Amino acid sequence: MLAGRFRSTIVRIGLAASLCLAPAARPAEPGCGQTLVDGSTAPLTWFYIYPRQPVKPFYQWENNDGYCGEVSMMEAGLSNGQWISQYNARLICGTGLSQSGPDGACDAHYGQMNFNAQLLIENPGTGVTGPETYANAAQCLANSRLSAVTYDYTKQSSGIEGYQEYMSWVKQQVISGHQVTLAVMIKGGSDAQYDHEVTVMKIGTNHSPMDPSYYPDDVLYFDDHGAYALRGDEPTGYASIPPGAGSDSTGCTPFVYGYTFSSLAQTRDGANQGDAQAYSIVIPGERTIQTRTGGSGYDTVPIAGPHNYAFSVEGPEDPAKETLPVALGILGPTETDGTPNPLDPVAGYDYENPKIGRNLIGIGCTNEQPELMTNVTLQATVSGLTPGVSYNLYEYEFSSITGPGATAALAVPIDNFNANASLASAVTTFTSDGSIFTHTVTTASDKIVVFRCVPADGP
Repeated sequence: MLAGRFRSTIVRIGLAASLCLAPAARPAEPGCGQTLVDGSTAPLTWFYIYPRQPVKPFYQWENNDGYCGEVSMMEAGLSNGQWISQYNARLICGTGLSQSGPDGACDAHYGQMNFNAQLLIENPGTGVTGPETYANAAQCLANSRLSAVTYDYTKQSSGIEGYQEYMSWVKQQVISGHQVTLAVMIKGGSDAQYDHEVTVMKIGTNHSPMDPSYYPDDVLYFDDHGAYALRGDEPTGYASIPPGAGSDSTGCTPFVYGYTFSSLAQTRDGANQGDAQAYSIVIPGERTIQTRTGGSGYDTVPIAGPHNYAFSVEGPEDPAKETLPVALGILGPTETDGTPNPLDPVAGYDYENPKIGRNLIGIGCTNEQPELMTNVTLQATVSGLTPGVSYNLYEYEFSSITGPGATAALAVPIDNFNANASLASAVTTFTSDGSIFTHTVTTASDKIVVFRCVPADGP
């Protein structure tokens, strides 16, 4: 019954159809879009390949040089029935690094970012980092109870051939219905491998949508988590609320970008040229470069590279495939200090107000819990149901995360969900009268809420 639940969605669209995932309303600033950032638009294609669950943009915190990895994992969690804040998404990695480094690091290094505290995609012990502990995606995702794999860059070829292998892997993962996060360079960035982590929303192709081969005219669409927030035509600071939300008519946050596969391939120098597009992906190689991953967190260490990195989330950790698909959406408005947060025309209420840290521009230590959002109403949508069958929708709620390594993992079962019913904080039993069932719960942003749905007669 559940065998096909991880397949992608494929849509055939004629040349007169919409270009990308259109929001319900345009941004507040007229004409806001990627043309304000890099002067280009993605070409139309005949087919679009989507992950099993649609990806909705989420606005990231910027301090400590960004929470892009955390937000990418959050988006995968929302697509699979889980709410976890950016703050807790960092703690769940179990590194003991808190938000910005070991105890006392903020006092000693205020104004510096600790790159080891960020959720990064590189795997430890694979020759691409230094010897120090850092928050790596594989551990973070496992602790979040998400079933995921990382791209095996250790077997990747160098040069354009290696880049094409990487993009083919990304395409195959989306064809399989998985949600993919990949590493990109930002125009004007400095890291030899990547500056940012983004979430794939769809892939456009003029070829068979089941063919994972690399084609230069394939188009990659991704959510950049609001990294380019604009006032007029100029980038602006990272406000708590996305520019363009609510009554803000002077700014906007584009969120969605689309580029052909061939145009994304660049060297670091090429990505920073004056006529370069806003985002690029590095061409892999085997020269000596410097990375801040796995060093002190502030200094660099030499490695052979650069490499391409990505992770792909299949669904909740569920080896026996007992669960039904569950997606979470935030119904709004949420509230901060009793004041409703406004609707963003692209992300909706998918942002955390206020910001973390003490400034807007991404510097400084960030290991202080920010003020909470309240009235966070989550709607769980269960799909793939069979009419007339009874199901149990289990809810697991947690107030905090503690412990190193795997001890920071969520206490959510991965099998025998009915036999482990005592681990749930609540259960909703229902008999389906259709293929979809919805359920809402209202919480605060610092809580972790996880849903799993299984047939009531299951193990």
